[in-house]
Amino acid sequence: MIIVMELDAPLEAIEHVTRKLEEAGQTVQCMTGANRTVLAVFGDPSEQGYALWKDLPYVADVLRIDEPFRLASRRFRRASTIVSGAWGNIGGDKPWLAVEPVGLDSVTDMPHGIAAGRPFDAAVIRGKVVPPSMGALACLALEPSPGTQSDVVFVHRGPSWGANKWIGLAERELAEGRHNVVLLEAGGEYPNGARTLEMAAIARAKIRTHLPIVVDAPSVAQRARYVAAIAQAAIAGGADGVILRAWVGKRDELATLPATLPWDEAVALGVRLRAIAAAARG
Repeated sequence: MIIVMELDAPLEAIEHVTRKLEEAGQTVQCMTGANRTVLAVFGDPSEQGYALWKDLPYVADVLRIDEPFRLASRRFRRASTIVSGAWGNIGGDKPWLAVEPVGLDSVTDMPHGIAAGRPFDAAVIRGKVVPPSMGALACLALEPSPGTQSDVVFVHRGPSWGANKWIGLAERELAEGRHNVVLLEAGGEYPNGARTLEMAAIARAKIRTHLPIVVDAPSVAQRARYVAAIAQAAIAGGADGVILRAWVGKRDELATLPATLPWDEAVALGVRLRAIAAAARG
């Protein structure tokens, strides 16, 4: 359940309610916003317990949560989460654009666009060894090595998962104290191996969770000619960010990796995605 405190609830009242809950065998996590404090309560309170908590001083409301997640629920935190750091802002009014550069032999071969950081906010690496930065772009690990922890936790949606299972996995990360949690859509999968952008799962997740959602366009597209359409649909459909894959080696050695764009095409697509987001979000 979720306990919503009054706007003017003093710290002593919040601590009193927390103590009463813990004495009753409940686990409590407190989240304080700009104007109000909310308590997420984990346990199995009785009907009598609901009435008891609602009568405590400075308690505005007690909400029963029937969903299989609480910390990730928009009922727990109504404002959308923005995961911020050297990698930019994932979430908020502007789309987060990341590039996965491939074909770079050395820093001296780095395109000027990476050095300047435009139009991307960050670089992402799928390998196990991730440099702290690439030019002006901070680097994030999409798939960190076992036992290591990335600055941002990307929760991949399984090809056949619905929104509940996806958000439920993010709930586990939040319950373990990780705050920079992002949902990652990499496509649903047909029996023949083809993938599709699951806009329904994104739409349901946007309504039910406050966590940002990023689309891994190369994983969904599988072929370069589909990347632009999928990335544009994702941004227009409400995704908070998109990952692109760009070849940054010599032009005549374009990568054999699937869904890889030449660097200049990736930059042009990034500019278009920002324009689409500005038009879609007013």
